[in-house]
Amino acid sequence: MLLNTLYTYEHLEGEALASLKFKVNIKANHEIFQGHFPDNPITPGVCQMQIVKEILGDHLGQSLFFNSIFDMKFISMWVPNESEAVFVDISAENFEKGYKIKASIYTDTCVYFKIRGKANVS
Repeated sequence: MLLNTLYTYEHLEGEALASLKFKVNIKANHEIFQGHFPDNPITPGVCQMQIVKEILGDHLGQSLFFNSIFDMKFISMWVPNESEAVFVDISAENFEKGYKIKASIYTDTCVYFKIRGKANVS
């Protein structure tokens, strides 16, 4: 949905679900930032959730959806013009019809977002 339009990513480390690391490049000129917000763009929280879900799903070759969120924190504003390249760490474990997921989006100097939840295979 947002992959290749709002962002692209590359897999940096880890093959086991317990420890995956990706580099994400956000497209700072994407139209979403015209509305969120025109003179002070920040990456919407719902987009950050979607990025985590899409990257894991793409990596696994499965379509996922969050069915429950245990904990979600927006720690700092992700300003795309200031930090187009960020990292996403994901750890996941098999659980019933999907995965328990723990993930964060960050740079070397700032953490933007953390989430813990369950995602099912759709």
